[in-house]
Amino acid sequence: METDPIKEIDRLLRELNDRAGSFTKPVLNRYPLLFAFLLTFSIAAILHGFELVTDEIGILRDNPFYLILLGCFLLFITGTLYKKLEKDIE
Repeated sequence: METDPIKEIDRLLRELNDRAGSFTKPVLNRYPLLFAFLLTFSIAAILHGFELVTDEIGILRDNPFYLILLGCFLLFITGTLYKKLEKDIE
């Protein structure tokens, strides 16, 4: 009987998360403000980088509506994939 690779990866990631949690949780509890600033900076850097990349793509710079459509399409695909994976796990 062949195992499902997605379930195997999920099991592996859960095990890794459980093991890493014993090391990361004490650090997060000791320095919550530092991690909040790092998280905020990281998100801002990613968003700014994404903005700079989209400014380099002519069709997205000239037609921001296409960027909105692309974002909605990707959200739809992500939601569909999430629903499919959720059904597979149950």
